[in-house]
Amino acid sequence: MTHEDAHMLMKFDAEIDKLAQVAEQLFFKIAEASRDGEGITRPAYCEQETTAGHVLREFAEAEGLRCGPDAVGNFEYVLEGEDKKNFVLMGSHLDSVPIGGNYDGLAGVVAGVLLQVALKRCGLVPKFSLKTIGFRGEESPWFGTAYIGSRLLLGEFAGEQLTSLRHSLTGQTLQQHLHELGVSVDVNAPGKNKLDLTCVKAYLELHIEQGPLLEAEGVPIGAATAIRGNIRRPFASCRGEYAHSAATPRHLRKDTVIATAHLVAAADRFWQELIDAGGNDDLIINVGIFSTNAAEHALTKVSGEVTFSLNVAGTNNAVRDALYERILNEAARIEKEFRVSFDFGSRVGTDAVQLDAGLISKTEKAARGLGLAVLTMPTVGHDAALFARAGVPAGMVLIRNQNGSHNVHESMEIRDFLDGVKVLARCALEPI
Repeated sequence: MTHEDAHMLMKFDAEIDKLAQVAEQLFFKIAEASRDGEGITRPAYCEQETTAGHVLREFAEAEGLRCGPDAVGNFEYVLEGEDKKNFVLMGSHLDSVPIGGNYDGLAGVVAGVLLQVALKRCGLVPKFSLKTIGFRGEESPWFGTAYIGSRLLLGEFAGEQLTSLRHSLTGQTLQQHLHELGVSVDVNAPGKNKLDLTCVKAYLELHIEQGPLLEAEGVPIGAATAIRGNIRRPFASCRGEYAHSAATPRHLRKDTVIATAHLVAAADRFWQELIDAGGNDDLIINVGIFSTNAAEHALTKVSGEVTFSLNVAGTNNAVRDALYERILNEAARIEKEFRVSFDFGSRVGTDAVQLDAGLISKTEKAARGLGLAVLTMPTVGHDAALFARAGVPAGMVLIRNQNGSHNVHESMEIRDFLDGVKVLARCALEPI
C-alpha cells in the first residue's frame, strides 16, 4: 500500500466514524416503520420492506448517490467510479423473518450506502463503480423459498414459479407483486432482465453473524469461508388417524405426534453420531415448525395429523445428502412401525458454496490492519451464495451480534458495525 493509499483510507475511516449517529438514526427509523410487537417484521414485497428501501434512498440521494430500482425491483444505490462500466456489488436483503430482528440483512445494505457516502464526502473516487443492492425476498417464510430478489437478478427463476409461488400473507403470486412494483417479467423468458455478470468485479456482503460464535470468542469480525448448503422441506406432514385417547391401545393407534417425535429424535441421534465420529462437517439439522391441527386437536384425542418442517444443512454437500437420505430411510421404517404416512412436500434449498479465497484473505488482512481480531468461519445462507455459484468472486464480512438472529433480541454494537464497514471498504476498493 502506498503512502497515498494509506492517507486515503485514514480519511475514509474518519468519515465513517462521523457517520455513527447517522447509522443509528437510519436503523431506528427503519425499525420504527417495521415494528411488530417486540420484534421486527418486514415481509417481502410489502410496505415495510419497501419503506426500508425508500428511507435509505432518501438519505443516499441527499448525499448525491444515484438511486432507483434495478431491472427486477430490488433497490439500487450507485457511486460512480473511474471505470463506469465495471462495478463492485455490495449489499444484502431488506426483508426480515416474522417477528425477527432489525439487523439481519439490513445491516449489509446500510453498510454499503454508508461506505459510498463516506467516499463521496471525502472526494474519493473508487477505481470501479460501487453498487449497493437492497435485495427483496431473501428470507424463505414469505414465498416458501429464499433469495428471490437475487435469483431474479441472476436469471435463475423458472417462468412457472412466477405464477405458482404465493405470498404467505397476501396470497398474491410473485408475478402480481412484481407487477405492483412496475416490474414486467416475462413468464416465457424470465431471464431477460438478467444482470450482465461480465461487468461485475466482485460481490461483497456485510452481515451480522447469526449465531453466537464471534460473541463467545470475543472477536468482532468474521471472514466467511463458505456458505452452508441446505435441503429444506418447509411443508412436511405426517398423517395418521384421530382416535379417542382412552379407548385406543398403543398397538392400534396411528399417532402422528409420537411417530414424528421419533423421527426428529432419530435425526438428532444421527447428527450426534457424526459429531462424535469427528465428521460433523458443520452440519445442521433443524425442525422449526412442529404442530398439530388447531381445529381438531384436543387433550383427549390421538393426533391424526402433524405438520412440520425439516432443514438439513452443511458445507459438504455429499455429507449433508447422506444424512438427509438416512433421515428419509428412518421415516420409511417409522411409517411401518406406527402405521402412519409421511409426506415431505416440495423440496427447496441450495448446495453449499465456497467463497473466494482472495477475498477471504483480504478480509482477514483488512481486519488485522485495523487492529481487529478476525475469525475465519462458515456461515449460513445469504445472497452471496447465488453470486459465488454464478462465478462472481464473492466475500462476506461478518459482524458479531450479542443475541443471535431471527429473534426479537437480535443486537449489534454500532462500533463493531463501523469497523465492519471499514473492512468492507478495503475489499471493495481493491477487489482483485
